[in-house]
Amino acid sequence: MPNEIEVYGDYDGLMLLGDSEDIRQALAELQIKEEQTVDISNAEILKNAQRAAKMLRKTQEHSGRWVKLTKESAEKTRKHGLLRNNSTGNFMGVIGKGGKGGIKGNVQFEKITGGLSPAKLANVEMLMLTMALEQTMKEMTEYLKQIDAKVDQVLRQQKNAELAKFLSVAGLVSEAENELRHIGALSDATWDQLGSSAQTVNEVQQYALLQLKDLADKIAASANDTRATKDALTKAQSDIGDWLAVAADCLRLRDRIDMLKVQRFIDTDIDPDLLSKHRFVIADNRRARYHSITDATAKLQQSIKQAVQGKDDTMRVILLPMDAPVVIRKGNEIAGALARFDKALGMEYKTPHFSEKQWDQAMGEVGQNIASGTEQLMQQTGNALGEGAKQIGNVANEAGNQIKKAFGNFPKLW
Repeated sequence: MPNEIEVYGDYDGLMLLGDSEDIRQALAELQIKEEQTVDISNAEILKNAQRAAKMLRKTQEHSGRWVKLTKESAEKTRKHGLLRNNSTGNFMGVIGKGGKGGIKGNVQFEKITGGLSPAKLANVEMLMLTMALEQTMKEMTEYLKQIDAKVDQVLRQQKNAELAKFLSVAGLVSEAENELRHIGALSDATWDQLGSSAQTVNEVQQYALLQLKDLADKIAASANDTRATKDALTKAQSDIGDWLAVAADCLRLRDRIDMLKVQRFIDTDIDPDLLSKHRFVIADNRRARYHSITDATAKLQQSIKQAVQGKDDTMRVILLPMDAPVVIRKGNEIAGALARFDKALGMEYKTPHFSEKQWDQAMGEVGQNIASGTEQLMQQTGNALGEGAKQIGNVANEAGNQIKKAFGNFPKLW
């Protein structure tokens, strides 16, 4: 590539700035597909021409691509020498003319002088933050659409005045976004109206997490009783879906508020060092919110695993043919819903699957065990007791066949 590409990164993603064709080559060198990236010219925060010029300054003539930082892309950046600054969590490098593999240097933010001004650095950091906010809001919106979430109905059913405030906050945020879209800036009056909105959203999120924790505790408490586990999972399934939807909407609404906050900071021309500190605080608080929710989903996954494991053993399936399969099935359905939620958060999670043993399969195993036991008994006792053992085995096998036949005529209710 004839020119150098600037590469910036933080905990959420990495951004490449430079000539568009050079960026394509750099992405290919990093083995990142272009369709996995987002063109920064489409960023909501840059649709205001004045703000775009202010944020990009001398780089506005360049193209830019942002890519969400996954485990895979993080490994690629480390491979090419783009290492994190441990104090900020950010990294920077240059792809282009110098160095092996197209990587020039391993420049960390704290060591940069001259070419990268504090103002440009602060604006680049803010731009990366807004790209991450937009991406996550898009994913949360898609998740809520897929599950056909009815967050307003869930909150109204609680008959809680504090929860009801959440709906009014959502309305205020929509109005502020509309004002920003048409006027280009937020008035002081609109910003004042949003004053306590973040606190309200946090309270609703905490309420949702408490509900999920309570459901996890109830499922875990039922672990020693198959019928109790079936009842607990059946009752919890819809509630878990409801509160995951509320948590997702809380995350989305807080990200929308943070986006408004970032744009107000940019528009008010605050000191670059202060702007950078604001970005750090917003990003750090955001990670904490996400961790609190993923901790809750991990606890739920563990409770389900604890309650479901062993419910497909042979005798339990035979003795509780109406309950054991339901436990396995509900456990798989809830675990799958949790995995889809984690995926919407950008987590890489493999959906667990608990095996479901059918009643006739369990009976077949019992019959096989009886036959094996009969054969061993005949070998141990010799001819003297062989005929008696054979008769015992025949009786046992016939009894098993009769039971299997009788239950096999019942309709399957699970």
